[in-house]
Amino acid sequence: MNGDDSQPMKVVEISCQDAASAELPDGSLDAVLTDPPYFGNIQYAELMDFCYIWLRKVVGQGAYAFHGDSTRTPNELTGNVDMGRGLEHFTGGLSAVFQRMSKALKPGAPMAFTYHHNDIEAYYPVAVAILDAGLNCSASLPCPAEMGASIHIHGTGSSIIDTVFVCRTTGIMQRKWLANSPEELARVVEEDLGHLRAGNVKPTPGDIRCITYGHLIRVAIWSLRPEWNKNEATASRIGKVADWLARFGGWTEVEKCIEHDRTETPKDLPLSTVPASVVDHGAKYAEVSL
Repeated sequence: MNGDDSQPMKVVEISCQDAASAELPDGSLDAVLTDPPYFGNIQYAELMDFCYIWLRKVVGQGAYAFHGDSTRTPNELTGNVDMGRGLEHFTGGLSAVFQRMSKALKPGAPMAFTYHHNDIEAYYPVAVAILDAGLNCSASLPCPAEMGASIHIHGTGSSIIDTVFVCRTTGIMQRKWLANSPEELARVVEEDLGHLRAGNVKPTPGDIRCITYGHLIRVAIWSLRPEWNKNEATASRIGKVADWLARFGGWTEVEKCIEHDRTETPKDLPLSTVPASVVDHGAKYAEVSL
């Protein structure tokens, strides 16, 4: 510390506990960055048990993390048909965590997380949890996350693109993202695809679908938030998200409006030279308050 005792000591705390019951002072966090379970894509806990028994022999049962005979816990947050854990179980757990983190955030501070899934139904709990937490989604950003050669997705047509959801209680967002129709949402998706291609990423049909899912959920949250009641039954809250998506048209209608040729970026064009729309440069009302 160079003998300077006037500087406050910085402390790093690492804990292994249920995030829904974490004792965090209200309004104390500058940000929450997380990576929630992807519902039922992969049963990581079941895979981990294969390694756990060997690690337990090496580390010893004296270590807290290796007290149990298995990695499995009654409260693990995954979708699992064999254990009777469906959308409602996943929604309830995710909502409890998001509500706790929202209370711990400073006003306007972001909670950001990544998510993708091949089934739009797996996004319903995400929307419900964000709404239950009193948050709004200020951005849904596509980001390459996996390699297409990954063993568990190779040859499946699955997406390698995550959506980064950025959520806040207050703040601003780009008005152009507030799509009111499948056609308008398709233009937002096309812009994302253009930026990805400019970065030498070639979006697959699965990628395009998952990017669209992220934007659909963001717009659904914006539309449902004014009348949202987190005290309704879980099944009812999930149903409200599903109903909104059905009325909007969902992936089927947005896909019809995506003009793939418009998303092509000239070869070897630096990302810094990709044309931006007029709304990005000082257009009136280019931003809207959350």
